[in-house]
Amino acid sequence: MKRKKSYTWLVLVIVILFSLFIMGFASRRRPEETKEDPQAEKETRVRPCEVKEHFKVYLGIDEVYVLDDVGYVSDDEKIASVSSNRVSGHQAGKTFLRKDCNTYEVEVTELIIRPVVDNAKQFLPCGRYSAEENACLDEILKTKIAERGYPSRAAVVQAARFLTLQFPYRMNYFNENGRLPYCDGEGRYYHEGLYLSAEKYEDVTKTVRGKNIWGCPIYSLSVERTLNNAFDCSGFVSWCLLNGGYDPGDLGAGPKPDVFDLADLGPRVRITAESLDEIRNGDLMSANGHIGILIGMKDGIYYIAETNAGINLRVIGYTKEELMKTSFTHYVDMDEYYGNDGKLNRY
Repeated sequence: MKRKKSYTWLVLVIVILFSLFIMGFASRRRPEETKEDPQAEKETRVRPCEVKEHFKVYLGIDEVYVLDDVGYVSDDEKIASVSSNRVSGHQAGKTFLRKDCNTYEVEVTELIIRPVVDNAKQFLPCGRYSAEENACLDEILKTKIAERGYPSRAAVVQAARFLTLQFPYRMNYFNENGRLPYCDGEGRYYHEGLYLSAEKYEDVTKTVRGKNIWGCPIYSLSVERTLNNAFDCSGFVSWCLLNGGYDPGDLGAGPKPDVFDLADLGPRVRITAESLDEIRNGDLMSANGHIGILIGMKDGIYYIAETNAGINLRVIGYTKEELMKTSFTHYVDMDEYYGNDGKLNRY
């Protein structure tokens, strides 16, 4: 009888080989399965910012902006540089200022200029700005006003300074054709922003002689001739108040008996050497049928923004003695009306 073959040794070899295969596969997989993610490790080491603030700043070339803190660094010093807490704009473009978790986005633009008194600027040409540029200027104005606190005394002053100091062109005087609710946009513009492109016509619902933007010709009923559209004195001051966060209505200059005007927004204080020591930026300057606004005081000079026939929109600096000899007889104390100074500076 034949002896049966034994396959025990063969099974044993197969089991050993299979075990070695499994062990080798596991040893090759283990480093991948246990490999640590370097990005995850980095994230655990770096603590994320708990508070992150982002601010937007617009500057004209050579304009200076004062930060609330020091230590910021500019990504591109050719566009804007930082020295201590002062930011200077150098050329058109955008850059970022960074410190810890806080950033300032700084845009230097040629749409505005460094705020200086210059009554020799070119008059605004008709149709100078596109709708896109008008929208950009509106955003710049809104941002600069917000920096001062909105609404506030400082915001109203900023609106007046923007149009007289930072806007690159002068604006002439226009004898109004009427006020709201009967007429708008003809020597007045009782709306937020600038009236520089035809897209703004939708804001103007009541007209007498038609619609035309600032700097473009329109017929003035009071002088019976065509003038380039702009502001009269009370139209300018009303615009400043509205853009600074207040809504007095489309009022005249005053004072008039039994008529509420801009001169009635607060106590009227007679201008004297003593009372001028108490006047503040944002107070209104009142004459008979004329109104302006004080926008700065520096080195004994009082800077008044106003527009009138023959002088157009301008800023004039007066000494105390000179101011007392002008047609301004009173100033309107606006403390109670504003209720809030905001970030007010003397100049």
